[in-house]
Amino acid sequence: MLIFEPMENFAIKIEEQQLEAILQPGAAAQFLSTLFQPATVNYQLLVYELQREFRQWGSPDIKKFSFDRVVFDPVMQKGSFRILLNVSFTFSCEDSVTEKKDQTSEWTFAIDSANKVLRFYSSPFAESRSTADEF
Repeated sequence: MLIFEPMENFAIKIEEQQLEAILQPGAAAQFLSTLFQPATVNYQLLVYELQREFRQWGSPDIKKFSFDRVVFDPVMQKGSFRILLNVSFTFSCEDSVTEKKDQTSEWTFAIDSANKVLRFYSSPFAESRSTADEF
């Protein structure tokens, strides 16, 4: 029997017009691109979560990413997407940097309409932070 640690997740408060926008047929991909525009707090939050996911291969630096395979069910108010990203890993002990292109990260999301919150959940296969990391 496989037992998975809880997925990493985060939430973003959205406004009424954003809620209406994502509920439009076929609008989810554009909505995500707009929500996570570079140099925004939301963008930095997602980059942070991606870095946490990829940290086991060195110190990750996300160079760029895009959304792929965006699926959204407006009735259930749930969806999923894949992130395609380029990342470089720095290995300070070896003083080397490795570039990796076209890496992937799987995500799901759900809308809490009552509270106007969008919740994002990373892949259950992403490495989760452990208290052992503190020692």
